[in-house]
Amino acid sequence: MIYANRMTPNTYSPSLYRIVVSHYLASAICFLVLALMLIFSADVFFGHYFQPRLLAMTHMAALGWGTLIVFGASYQLLEVILETELFSRKLAWLSFGLFLPGLSALVSSFWIFDPGVYMQSGSILLLTSILIFTINVFFTVKKNKQESIQQEFIMTSCWWLAFTAIVGTLLVFNFRFAFLPKDHLHFLRLHAHMGIAGWFLLLIIGVSAKVVPMFLLSPYQNNKLLSWSYYLINGALVLFLVDTYYSGINFKTFGIVIIGGAGIGIYLVYLYKCFRTRMRNVMDLSMINTFFSFILLAAAVLILPLIIYYHLKTDPLAIRYSMLYGTLLFMGWISALILGQTFKTLPFIVWVKNYEHLTGKTETPQPTNLVKNTLLRIQSTAFLIFCLAFFAGYLISSKMVIRISLVSLLFTAVLYLVNIICVLLHKKKTPVYDEL
Repeated sequence: MIYANRMTPNTYSPSLYRIVVSHYLASAICFLVLALMLIFSADVFFGHYFQPRLLAMTHMAALGWGTLIVFGASYQLLEVILETELFSRKLAWLSFGLFLPGLSALVSSFWIFDPGVYMQSGSILLLTSILIFTINVFFTVKKNKQESIQQEFIMTSCWWLAFTAIVGTLLVFNFRFAFLPKDHLHFLRLHAHMGIAGWFLLLIIGVSAKVVPMFLLSPYQNNKLLSWSYYLINGALVLFLVDTYYSGINFKTFGIVIIGGAGIGIYLVYLYKCFRTRMRNVMDLSMINTFFSFILLAAAVLILPLIIYYHLKTDPLAIRYSMLYGTLLFMGWISALILGQTFKTLPFIVWVKNYEHLTGKTETPQPTNLVKNTLLRIQSTAFLIFCLAFFAGYLISSKMVIRISLVSLLFTAVLYLVNIICVLLHKKKTPVYDEL
């Protein structure tokens, strides 16, 4: 119970528990819907990335699958990382209540490409939800008097998410009113990278820099490495946004990618140091999936120079590699990370609900015992098959191989949802006595 004791917040809160698990469950359902959408849209991967169904699936992946579960996990982990209570649980429920109808309206409108009132309403609901989440995180962070680099990562990522949502909303209205000063695709490129590097990357680094050493039982801490990573990634993102807005993709973009890549590389060094100094020698499947996710992130970053090179040559291969880059990030890096960390964080959350009050009084199960390990092994295997088959099928332009891979992804999504339900339905094992 070492890692559980190190992560346990002050007390179990039924209201916080309901908020968190609602996000996990909704995200798992979105993942299943995403897998079904992909099954019926395998052909889109061989065209341009700016097409209705691909826009719908990208937003389902980024918002429904990725952002929704991050919101839920953040509400729990903020209390652990910052050692303070969430500012407002009512705001968390309000954000959740606005997010789901906003997501449904936006994704369905993209799918049939109806840039009218439903798409506009969806974008406004999502923007409002995201701003409420950002405000909630901001005031939670302000309650913590001890500043940390992890805290800076988390808060900065929320600001980037807000900017991403604002630009996304402007893009939605631009479909109908065309008021933006530059080409729509120009702003779409900025919107995408604010979301990927600003929101997902910074938040993932901020949270994992705290929880990965805990799960590995590693004493390693190096805030200098994390600070370098923070400033390099943010600096590269700002340079990319400014330079790309005024000049488009150019030779300077290579240098910007090197700066951002150095920031990511420094963080991977930090993870490696945590791995080398771990006290827990045997890693479970969840941690293996987590480290696999960062391999996929590194692969995506290595593709960026190819995208820039072919873009400067106005070669159609730029679009092809851009598609590969996007799928490596959303269906590779982010998906592998969620699939891994869900069954480290969710069992802990359920364990706190059922057994925290018994710690030190009687024997309790480990959080990992709440997971159906057979399902987790099959799920991990199915996802690995998806990755190998999908990226191989894409590189050799085989629609049949891609369709096979998407069936494996659907199988992964079903098993993931079933395993989450099993964890949530865990029946508390009543001890012989609760108190001495």
